Amino acid sequence: MMPEEKMTNQTNHDATLSNWIICELSDGRRFLAGKVTGDRKGRFREGAYITTSLIVSTAYEIADGNVIETTNSRYLLSKRNTADDEIFAKLDAWLAEQPSPPTLLEVLATRDIDLLNAFILRGFREATAEAAWRAKGDE
Repeated sequence: MMPEEKMTNQTNHDATLSNWIICELSDGRRFLAGKVTGDRKGRFREGAYITTSLIVSTAYEIADGNVIETTNSRYLLSKRNTADDEIFAKLDAWLAEQPSPPTLLEVLATRDIDLLNAFILRGFREATAEAAWRAKGDE
């Protein structure tokens, strides 16, 4: 997206999503979870935490300040949740060194609390994303 397109598209959205994270389903499809404000379609309570429909925008477009498109809406992304970036980067680096996906016991054996926290949090988010998606109904 060119800078001038980005500026033009910022007014062409249904709502703003802040404190957002990307949720990925086991089949690779993705949606967002975050705090919605300014819903022009009147679907959501101001400040409610929601999950979006499936993302149809490219991964490149999913960044603060961009308008991304989902199956049902367009969201202006603002203030991505970055609280866990550091421990996830550490986990990803460690995982890249492993010959196969590790078990919880193998993570525990490292005696690294950050790796353990990231491993558990990522698994929890993946399970939660799957459960939330099934509860919404498949698209």
